[in-house]
Amino acid sequence: MSALAGGQTIPERPSLLQRMMRINGALRVRLNLGLLALIVLLGLLAPLLPLHDPVRPNPLHRFKPPSTEHPFGTDGNGMDVLSRTIHAIRTDFALAISSVALGIIVGAPLGALSGYFGGRLDSVITRITEVFQGFPQILFGMAVLAAAGNTMVNLVLILAFYNVPVYSKMVRSVTLPLREADFVQAARVAGNSPLSVVFRHVLPNTLVPVFSQLPLSCAYAAQMIAGLSFIGLGVAIPTPEWGSMIQLGANQLVFGKWWASIFPGLALFISVWLLNNVSDLFGSLVVRRG
Repeated sequence: MSALAGGQTIPERPSLLQRMMRINGALRVRLNLGLLALIVLLGLLAPLLPLHDPVRPNPLHRFKPPSTEHPFGTDGNGMDVLSRTIHAIRTDFALAISSVALGIIVGAPLGALSGYFGGRLDSVITRITEVFQGFPQILFGMAVLAAAGNTMVNLVLILAFYNVPVYSKMVRSVTLPLREADFVQAARVAGNSPLSVVFRHVLPNTLVPVFSQLPLSCAYAAQMIAGLSFIGLGVAIPTPEWGSMIQLGANQLVFGKWWASIFPGLALFISVWLLNNVSDLFGSLVVRRG
């Protein structure tokens, strides 16, 4: 509580987490954020954990079932599935976050400029983003990776390519009503240049829905990475990655050797599910704010 001169007090503004708990319930918020934080922490600490080498093959231990030595079993190259599943968190999350961040860095300013200035600039940017979204995403990704090579840099650029129009359109839609807001009018009267108004006053006020969309975009990017890796055009073996791990063990499912695909598949499913839930939590703040 903050005290006033007359002895009165005014309540402090609740934090983002407190507002999220008030709207969605404390248990739901803590469960989803806690589990997602645990997964991220496992990925960050993976090199420090007492795990087997995730990229060291052992032909004598191919498709060994789960045991005390290998709790998740081994894959077709004799590599430890548990170690690779945990190390794959670093790969998938790093690629997903990098591609989404690049999409925001490019798309958000474009959307703010488009919505603020309008006219021909708005038409050009809008048409270009619509053309981008017209390409079939998975087919475009396959074509580019097959032609340019399935490197991690190319994978990030392809995913960012599809995130740019998403955030450009989102920020544009938020910017349109902000053009006539009082604080924007005051910034103009104060003598700020149009670009200064856009980047110092308009753009920062469009970021709430952007951060709401960010976990959902990361979930979709993780699925794209896994899908492209599954067909051999994403992250190459032996780098730990969930999609390539699922592919490596998929042919053995009919022979009862389920562990090589099931465990990385569960890791991907749980991560995407949690990212979607967290996006819903942030989205509830945007709806309530609106």
